[in-house]
Amino acid sequence: MSLKARLRIAIVALVTLVVIAMSALYLYDFTRVTFRSAFDRADVVADEINGYLIERLNVATTPDATSPASVEQLKESWTETIRTDARISRRLVRTLADAKLVLSIRVTDTQGQVLAASDPRLAGARASAAHDFRDIQNGYWFANLWRLMSRSENYSTTRTLGVDNKPFFLIEVVIRSDFVRNDIEPALKSLALAFGAALFIGIFLGSVLPNLVLDPVGRMSQTIDSILSGQFEATPSQPQRETREFADVQSKLSVLGEQFRGAKRDALELRSNVEQLLQRLEQGVLLFDNTGRLMMASDPAARLLGKPHVEMVGRGVDELFPISTALGEVIGSAVRERQPVHDQMVTLTRNGAGSVKLLVSVDVLRRSPGHDDLGTLVAIRDAESRRQIERQLDLSTRLAALSRLTSGVAHEIKNPLNAMALHLEVLRGKLDVEQPEVNVIASEIKRLDSVVKTFLNFNKPIELEATSINLSQLADQVIALVLPEARAKRVQIETALEDGLMINGDADLLKQAILNVINNGLEAMPEGGRLKVRTAWDGDDCQLEIADAGAGIAPEVRDRIFNLYFTTKKGGSGIGLATTFRVVQLHGGTIDFVSEVGKGTTFRLHFPRMLDYRSEVFRSATLGS
Repeated sequence: MSLKARLRIAIVALVTLVVIAMSALYLYDFTRVTFRSAFDRADVVADEINGYLIERLNVATTPDATSPASVEQLKESWTETIRTDARISRRLVRTLADAKLVLSIRVTDTQGQVLAASDPRLAGARASAAHDFRDIQNGYWFANLWRLMSRSENYSTTRTLGVDNKPFFLIEVVIRSDFVRNDIEPALKSLALAFGAALFIGIFLGSVLPNLVLDPVGRMSQTIDSILSGQFEATPSQPQRETREFADVQSKLSVLGEQFRGAKRDALELRSNVEQLLQRLEQGVLLFDNTGRLMMASDPAARLLGKPHVEMVGRGVDELFPISTALGEVIGSAVRERQPVHDQMVTLTRNGAGSVKLLVSVDVLRRSPGHDDLGTLVAIRDAESRRQIERQLDLSTRLAALSRLTSGVAHEIKNPLNAMALHLEVLRGKLDVEQPEVNVIASEIKRLDSVVKTFLNFNKPIELEATSINLSQLADQVIALVLPEARAKRVQIETALEDGLMINGDADLLKQAILNVINNGLEAMPEGGRLKVRTAWDGDDCQLEIADAGAGIAPEVRDRIFNLYFTTKKGGSGIGLATTFRVVQLHGGTIDFVSEVGKGTTFRLHFPRMLDYRSEVFRSATLGS
């Protein structure tokens, strides 16, 4: 939608809202005042009739020899007076004639029988029902107005006449809603005309004002288009009656056009200077200008991206690298924010050519501090070989350290423990009475010997029986093993297992590694909870994710959870996660985790897809070789 159309809609909508708000406020006050006025009129009539009746009844009950002896006799006397006194009937008729909006005036007994009325024909009949004016007045103004305009009904106000707070008669003044409606209809019609006139003015302003305001903006837009196309005139013509503000903007656009042409010349010069240099580099290089469009690309970049030069040059960053892709997110963000990126790992999926992991670097080319950027230089190179070297070095370093530690433990601890145990048995044979201290020493030696054996078994060389394994099926088998225990602990296991995740590995060792992580998750939720197990592709790697909703891992111990014998659980051995770490490393994978205290922990196990672990490189990496 154009700005002009939006402005039209905004003006009309604003005028409409203001008119509606003012009309609603007017109707609110008008309705309230109308009903108050009608109610006041009815009250005046009722008070007038009430005063007149009191006057006439006082005259009729002047003390004499025949004065009523009781309240009941007084009531009968007053009732007869109201029925037969012609003056009362004439006063009711005369008051009705003078009262505007009033339909009828009637005096009834407490059972509703009419004793006297402005219409003599109603005498002796039952009074017709009418809505109490107070209930109507206390209602919502909009509902009252709708009721008044859509219905024909009677409203009444009442006065009570009696003695000693004991009512004898009711004086009812009835107002017809039709009379009130006829009284206010001219004002409502005037309001409707004003509302329509305001809307018409709003529509007229919405049609005229945008043209007056936005026509100069349209001319500036044309000037900017001319600048972008390189055909901008140095001294653009100025329309007549142009405002000073818009004239200033046009002048600034002229300066901007000159700067744009200078920047374009600089870009062309830069292109001619670096084009040959880029072609000599082994890594892929892409050069973007300061508008984010590709100026040139080296041959290695075209090969890595799988696109010919013709399809890439001249296109924008978002076209070459959509923001929805990992590569587009890294490069696009760096180019737009003008922030450098160095050696960031990105997985690139190419149509029909699989995927490749790239190391991406982005540098902003600046002429000098304080000046505009000249462009952006993007360098990409294949990271697979580098990653494989890092993976092997990391594995070799860890295994070598474990091997050295195992050798030291075997020589420095195992033999002394055996000697201590042997001499303790000799000492026990020489004692006449069994000593508790000897038993304690024997127990501690036995426990330490068990710990040393466990450590030696942990570091014993392993020959993997590698086969092709479906990671999702393997995870499903482990879940089936722990399902009874999970139900007993009121833990619900949710799975999202993607098919086709094939890896090479030892099924038994991998089961044990996965089981250790799942058991840790179950133990982290003693009160029950939800354990999520998910498998998915992560680039070329197969990922297994296990998330619990337990207490989480404290930040101060997160660096040690994979250490042998380190545990935070009461009665834990500290071997489970260390074993899992070792198995994952032996399979050329990685394991990491994220944890939030009070919310849970998520472990992620990554395995390469279909690597041949029976190769010479793998066998030389096993412990003890």
